[in-house]
Amino acid sequence: MTLKTRALLACAIAAAVALPSAAAAQNSAVKAAIDANNKKFGAAIAAGNAASVSGLFTDEAVVMPPNGEKVLGRPAIEKLFQMLFAAGIKDITLTAQEVEAHGDTATEVGVYSVKDGTGKEIDRGKYVVIWKRVQGQWKLHRDIWNSNLPLGGAAK
Repeated sequence: MTLKTRALLACAIAAAVALPSAAAAQNSAVKAAIDANNKKFGAAIAAGNAASVSGLFTDEAVVMPPNGEKVLGRPAIEKLFQMLFAAGIKDITLTAQEVEAHGDTATEVGVYSVKDGTGKEIDRGKYVVIWKRVQGQWKLHRDIWNSNLPLGGAAK
């Protein structure tokens, strides 16, 4: 093996070793941003502010709630959350369990808990969100969730 070949092989190995740590650092930074946005989401829910909730989504976002049609765009998403507030939702906790970044998109898999105004858990389940970076800000782009409770069931 020539010296040049050894040098190229060493560079290739160094690059291969560095890639996973660079990806992990990117995922960590994106997860921190998503965790911060999830806290904003929860605060907007607690305030009953559907406009603030919808502002966390991209303009062309799609929300796919359980037992309902998909909801397209921020104005419709705002109306969806107004209906959820009217139905008694007062608190939501989102917990990201996995975040994987790919440039200006990221996927999040997590769990949620929803409570009413008395603090009673009225739903809990899991979700998947595709995030999109828009003008430097991470926004919810595709959002789907489903309950862990049986149909017609309530949290105990």
